Amino acid sequence: LVPLSPAWCLRNEGVSSVLLGSSNPEQLIENLGAIQVLPKMTSHIVNEIDNILGNKPYSKKDYRS
Repeated sequence: LVPLSPAWCLRNEGVSSVLLGSSNPEQLIENLGAIQVLPKMTSHIVNEIDNILGNKPYSKKDYRS
């Protein structure tokens, strides 16, 4: 479940990089698991997560208006 958070951040079109804070090598390896989760983050899955959390990020287009 932990790699879901960095994968969700990377999936956002407004995010170019994600900073990971790790207190030990095991935590870093766990966070890097987001690389395996990222291909599974389809638009449908991301929309479901956004609907559940109720905090969908603005798109680049929204910032321009």
